[in-house]
Amino acid sequence: MTNNELLKQALKERRALRDANTLEESRRRMEAKRKCPQIGRLLDQQRADIFAGLQNALEGIVPHGIEEETERRNSQIAALLQQNGFPEDYLSPLYSCPDCQDRGYAGDSSRRLCHCVVSRYQTLLQGDAWSDEQQTFENYDENRIPATPMPGMEVSQRAYTRLLREQCERFADSLPDTQVHNLLLYGNSGLGKTYLLRAIGVRASQRGIPVLSLTANNLLNQIRRHYFSREEEEAAPYLEVPLLLIDDLGTEPLWENITVEQLFALIDHRLNRRLHTVISTNLNLTELKDRYTERIMSRLLDLQYSRKLAFLGRDLRLID
Repeated sequence: MTNNELLKQALKERRALRDANTLEESRRRMEAKRKCPQIGRLLDQQRADIFAGLQNALEGIVPHGIEEETERRNSQIAALLQQNGFPEDYLSPLYSCPDCQDRGYAGDSSRRLCHCVVSRYQTLLQGDAWSDEQQTFENYDENRIPATPMPGMEVSQRAYTRLLREQCERFADSLPDTQVHNLLLYGNSGLGKTYLLRAIGVRASQRGIPVLSLTANNLLNQIRRHYFSREEEEAAPYLEVPLLLIDDLGTEPLWENITVEQLFALIDHRLNRRLHTVISTNLNLTELKDRYTERIMSRLLDLQYSRKLAFLGRDLRLID
């Protein structure tokens, strides 16, 4: 299945839960009515008042005392439910996800995917990635990192990388109330950037924070497809997920008028919504600026919102 088909499946599953909950609500109402006809009469009156209120609103009439009457009737229904052996909230609306009420979209935008859909999409896309992930802070083994001073420096690669790991772990443990919203992990390949990026994802997932992890190439393919999409239901999980991990920035193709512009729009959008993004790249800061322009770098390097972590030393893959 394509990524968009997986997203549609996640939305379809969420709406199936909504339909199942609606059926259960109906069953509960019928059960309560059969056991206590007075509850049925109060529910019928409640429904009639709702329709009357809508009609009055269309005619510009503002009735008085509706809130008090609704509260009084709800109290009556709750009391009757308890008297007949039901919980007082037995007839309350049922939602598997209270944040989006099983619509799949949350907030004030019909295009803002709820975290429940993003989480399910992540599972469909990558499997239950975080539960089986071995690249964790707990499994981090610094013994294979050289303990001798790095060339031209007094600190060893092991001690230096330990500081980087501690900063990444502190960031993960502080979510969503971190000092900065973005982390930029940069440096040559083979220095543990992807490992720590994945470890952040595992820790965040363990703490109940929805995470979406994509390679830069995968991300830009999705951005390109969304850019040209004409489908109404086309939505972008990477825009709203609380924690987005982008691995290997700089390996994706540079599509004219798409890559740089849309990447800037993504980073700017997520900063404006105070969402968190962690990026790893093998490019240095000069190469990043040359490839992505000053506008993007101003977002990635703004000390108010971002922290850059430079990875230094020998390629760990070449160490026996």
